[in-house]
Parts: sequence; structure tokens; C-alpha cells
Amino acid sequence: MKIPAPLVGDGGRPRIFVSMASYRDPEGPPTLADMYAKARFPERIFTGVLWQVDAEHDRDCYELPDAVPVAQVRSGFVHPQDSLGACWARHSILSELRAGEEFVLQIDSHMRFVEDWDEKLLAMWARCRSPRAVLSSYPVAYSPPHQLAAKAITILCPKGFNHRGILTFEARSENYELRQEQPMPNAFVCGGFLFAPGAAFDQVPYDPYLYFHGEEISLSARLWTHGWDPYTPDDVLIYHYYGRAELRPRHWADNPDWGGLDQRSLSRLRHLFGMEVSNDPKVIEELDRFGLGSIRTLAEYEKFADVAFAAQRIGRRGASGHFPPHPDPQRRAKARVFENIYAQNTWGCSETSSGPGATRGATRAAGLFLRQFIADKGIHSLLDAGCGDVNWAWESTQALTYYFGIDLVADMIDNNQTLHGWRKGHFFSVADICRDPLPRAEAILCRHVLTHQPNEEIVAALRNFVASGAVWLICNGYEVADNADTQLGFWRPIDLTRHPFALPEPEMKVRDGAGAWLGAWSIEAIRERVNSLTLS
Repeated sequence: MKIPAPLVGDGGRPRIFVSMASYRDPEGPPTLADMYAKARFPERIFTGVLWQVDAEHDRDCYELPDAVPVAQVRSGFVHPQDSLGACWARHSILSELRAGEEFVLQIDSHMRFVEDWDEKLLAMWARCRSPRAVLSSYPVAYSPPHQLAAKAITILCPKGFNHRGILTFEARSENYELRQEQPMPNAFVCGGFLFAPGAAFDQVPYDPYLYFHGEEISLSARLWTHGWDPYTPDDVLIYHYYGRAELRPRHWADNPDWGGLDQRSLSRLRHLFGMEVSNDPKVIEELDRFGLGSIRTLAEYEKFADVAFAAQRIGRRGASGHFPPHPDPQRRAKARVFENIYAQNTWGCSETSSGPGATRGATRAAGLFLRQFIADKGIHSLLDAGCGDVNWAWESTQALTYYFGIDLVADMIDNNQTLHGWRKGHFFSVADICRDPLPRAEAILCRHVLTHQPNEEIVAALRNFVASGAVWLICNGYEVADNADTQLGFWRPIDLTRHPFALPEPEMKVRDGAGAWLGAWSIEAIRERVNSLTLS
């Protein structure tokens, strides 16, 4: 297949490459005709088609109507008996026929479009709350030639694990009149309607070693773990023909070897998802290239999607198609550092996962100071910023009306809720003290937390504290001459009154262990200094 040189987009508008694998489908040519006829800017739409046809008997499956701009259609041909399946075909199109277009729309060969679908699709993508958004769902149905079903918003949901252990999808329909104003997060993508920046397919190339079953869950997990964010379309722009079985044969009807391809493909999927281990070179071929990403983990994907591959479990939230906002990759990387510390008990303390400095014995002076401070200042609400497992602080918070404990480690917050959530006015949530909006409290306690943060993160945390509306900041320090920087999760002593932070001396200060102290600052006394802080 000869590839034309990259073309310049019209008026600076992004170009769209439409990938269409067509297997002996008479709806393929009408699909392209409708697509170009309905585009607002057809000159910026370029199509790659792999026609899997018998040239003598399938002329109606590949001959294009005059209305299709053939100069913008890049075609490849393969005899049906030489085809290796849908994923192989889609991989071939994206790797051999795409010429650097900024966006990719992957469709099936039996689709219909609304007017101005191209402009509307780009606008929809821009409404997503991520620059790495991927729009996908099972489209609403049509019947040839142009009978469109009623509009509805279709949301991809896990349907179940089939008899081979592979997760399958279904679409849950929502009333079109009640649609959201922007695309909502999802955990899944489908092969027949998939729209994303071209970079998504550069980073996550289509796996040609899959056959058919499992294509969608594989691509979903691979995109997500590479840092791409699936979204449910918030409008109906494309329609799909679901009643095509009687019109054309399927790949497995023409290919007696399809069973072997399918079995290797299923083994590959089970290996990918940790359901079994395969040493068959054909099963794991090029899996380093066509495998999971490293931006997010498979375990994180299972939690986000509310599914468990090895246990073959689907949670109630996932089954209903309800998904939280996609986690920011940088935030997840930060959280993972402290999750590992918690899970591995890195500090080696049997009493508390927060380390020896958080034992009840080591915190007697801090607890006494905190109780006295709460009483003397008439404090009714306290934010424990980086609360850890609350091994000691809970004994000092009984007089409060509200106690808010926040930490990045979700499992620890869950345990805190179990152990202390029953206490009146005690609330726990997952949050980043440096980046997330903080609950408003009169005082903020941040003990032995900033010592594990790089200086840049300390500045961010201090600014967040000042912006929170709190009146007091209680934080610990050490008798050091300067604040050496460190990596996230490591430990070193700090003194907020020294360079580069240079806060004024705290208004109250007590000894808090060997070489350490605990101090309280009025937020007003440090506001100007914190807001002007730079590390240069």
C-alpha cells in the first residue's frame, strides 16, 4: 500500500483519518458515501479501508459511488481467505494507511452519520475534561438505507465474563432528553466507534495478534493504563447497522483456521490480564509492544472499572456504567509512593504504619500540646493534613465539633473510617494536601508529613493551607541549618523557618521528640511570606 505524504489541514483545522475494516460488506460503499456527504468539511476527511473481498464475486462490497472522493480514500485489498481477522485488519489500516492526521475515527463498515458530524465530533471531544480523551460507545441503530432509530445516549457497561473468561460489554441506554452537557467518564471502548487524537494509536497500537473476541476489553485496559481516558459521547452523531448477518459472511465462515487464531488470541488475553501464564511464543509475541502501559496499573484499572479479571467479578457500580473522574497520572504516581510505604510497612513499626514517630509513646508531648491548644484557642474544627492511620491524634480530638482526616492512601482512609468513623464529627477522605481543595477548618495539623515531600511540594502545601481559610497551622520541625531537598516519599529533617521557606518563628513551640519541635503559626502571620515563596 502506497502512503501519500501528510497533507496540510484546511484553514488550520485538524484532519480526521477514518479507519474502516470491511469484510465482504455491501454496506461499506454506502457508509463512505454517507460519511462524506454529511461532513461539513469533507476535504479534511481521509479514509483508510482494508477491503477484505473476493474481487470477482464481491464487487458491490468495494466499488465506490461517484459521490465518494476517491482521492481521499486509501485502499488496500486482501482476499478473504488471506485475512487474519478484524484486529489484524485494523492494525494494518492504522499502521500502513494513516498519514499523520491529527485525529482518528475508527468505524465499522456499516454506519450512517448526522449532518456536520465531523465538526460536532471535534467539539464533543473538546468538551471532555481531559486532553487525552477517547470517545467511544455502541452507536444507536439504523436500518438500510437510511432508517434511523430514536436517539438515545448509549453507555458501555460490562456485561459478563463469557465461557472463556473474557469480559464482554453491553450498552445501557439513557433518555436522550436527559443527556449530560458534556461527555462522562467511562472505563471501556469499543471497536466500531472510537475517536481519539492520533497520538493514542501511536502510543497504543492496535494488537494484530488478537482475533475478535476480547478486542474491546484489551484495547480499553491498554489505553487506560497508557494514560488515555475513555468518555461516553454526549450526543448521537453516528449510527450502526446491527442486522447485517444475512447480508454477508463472517470471517470465521470463510476461514477454516479461525479456531486456532481465536484460541491463541484468547490465551493472549488471559495472559495479559494475569488470569494465566503462557510461555507459548505465538501467544505472547510482541506483547511488550502491544501490552499494558506503565502510567496506570492493571489493579488501578480494575478498581476504576469495578471489575476483577482473575475472580471474574463485576461490581454493582461498574455494571450500571457509573465511573468516577479519570485519575490524573501524576497524582496517581504520587499516591503510589505512599501506598507502597503503607502496604509494605516501610518504616517497620508494629504499632502504626505511620512509623515510630507516630506511636502513642512518641507522641505524648504532641498530644498534650494539641489538647491544650484546642482548649486555649477555642478550636472547634481541625484538619489533619496527612493523617496517616490516626494512631495517636484521635485521643486529642474528642473535644472538637469536626475533625477532618485526609491522606493520599485510600486503603488507609478506609481503615480509618472503619476504626474512627463512628466517632461524632469525625470524617475521613482521600485528598492531596498539596493540590486538592481542603475542607475549611479553624486549625490545620500537619505533623511529620512535609518531611517526606520535596521542597516544591512543601511550597504547594503551604499555599494550599493559606488558601483554605484556616486560622492556625500546626507543624513540626527540626533543628537544622538548611532544608536539603529530597525525593517524594524519602525522609529528611526540615525547619520551615530556614531557607528557602523562611517563615517567621511560630507563636507557640514545644519539644516533640529528639531534635524535633511542634509549632503553631497564625495563618495571617505567614500569609504574605507563603504567597511570595520561590525556590530560585
